[in-house]
Amino acid sequence: MARTEKVFLVGVHVKSEKKNLLESRKSLEELGLLAQTVGGTVVGECVQSLESPVSATLIGKGKVSELEARYHRGEFNTLIFDEELKPAQHKNLTEIIPAKILDRTRLILDIFAKRARTKEGLLQVEMAQLSYLLPRMTERYGRFEQQVGGIGTRGPGERKLEVESRHIRDRMARIKKEIESVRTQREVARERRVSIPLPTVALVGYTNAGKSTLLNKLVELHGNLKDPVYADNKLFATLDPTTRRVRLPSSRWALFTDTVGFIKKLPTHLVAAFRATLEETLNADLWVHVIDATDPNRKEHAKTVIEILEKLGEDENGVDSAPPIGAQGRFNRNDDQRTQMILVYNKMDRAPKREWAALLNEGSKIIEEPITLAISASTGLGLDPLLEAVEEKLSREMVEKEIVLPYSKMSALSSLYRLGKVEKLSSHSHGLKLNIKLERSHYLKLKRILHDSR
Repeated sequence: MARTEKVFLVGVHVKSEKKNLLESRKSLEELGLLAQTVGGTVVGECVQSLESPVSATLIGKGKVSELEARYHRGEFNTLIFDEELKPAQHKNLTEIIPAKILDRTRLILDIFAKRARTKEGLLQVEMAQLSYLLPRMTERYGRFEQQVGGIGTRGPGERKLEVESRHIRDRMARIKKEIESVRTQREVARERRVSIPLPTVALVGYTNAGKSTLLNKLVELHGNLKDPVYADNKLFATLDPTTRRVRLPSSRWALFTDTVGFIKKLPTHLVAAFRATLEETLNADLWVHVIDATDPNRKEHAKTVIEILEKLGEDENGVDSAPPIGAQGRFNRNDDQRTQMILVYNKMDRAPKREWAALLNEGSKIIEEPITLAISASTGLGLDPLLEAVEEKLSREMVEKEIVLPYSKMSALSSLYRLGKVEKLSSHSHGLKLNIKLERSHYLKLKRILHDSR
């Protein structure tokens, strides 16, 4: 999107869905921020209330005529709808209003395309773009009005469309194989980490909540600072997952992962394409849900994050594989392991202290019996209590076991002291006998390592 583009926003409030009109207006406000992220200048907006969307043009005939007149008066040159347009709706609107017409999905895909940096991210965005484009091929080549019968008018346009569609499907198939290769590489990397099974903590939250800034500050204060994670006051500043080691209060290490932020109406194409990346989030031992305390829509945004996590937790067939988030956590991966969540309200240095208690009480409206903390990722406020809460949550899953560490695996001894608490140590004919307390999931991984070493 060129920086000089004048953008007009269009929202639709469907009365039959029984949603608040204010919610539709808030969604349109967010759409304006998305447009500004790619350089657009928002010059106007409107929300039309309808009993149900118009099948041909989404909005009513009168509103279409009004927008056509506005375009011809030079008020805007780009029209962005807050709902995803069906291919036929896009085609019909373009025939009436000769402006650039986009929908929310296309806009988010454009942002992701601009922000992706790694090969993996580029592949995932391209896959989502092609999934979006394929059913819209007809509008790309027009209606092929030459195909009205007569000599020399049958077929060429249709063949061109079929060739291009087949090219897109072939490209999608190749990308899918490459993404599967990435998935395999991630599984291999996870298996390598099993040899030193550190607990994993995923930072989740709405876009621009401050997750990357939080990870940078944690590493600065309690880790080995490498290249800082890119952080900026922009929507979707981070797309690619980044993992850093952070030292917990007991001197154990944990892996903290930052990945893409969520947003309302996140395109299904993106959710599917980024599944391989987001598996890092789903497989974490603990989630730290970062909420922007200064965001007036924070409650709705926090619920959106949980809804998307639930969607990601569904299996390939769309069957939910876990119970809802509650006091005991979320996503039963097996009987012994489930993900827990801590809510942290970020940017609290900008909130008046008299409002802190009310802010933290909001957590009970998001999940049952939450742990809610006040932090500021930019100043470091509240980060020590956060790490204490992380360790306490992880320790709930700790078990006490007796193991024998073979002499051939002595290099892992120092790691065991970092991972858990060694209660007792004695010599054994085959190695060292240890009474150790550590996370249940990591004990299962450790058993596999010891079994493979025999």
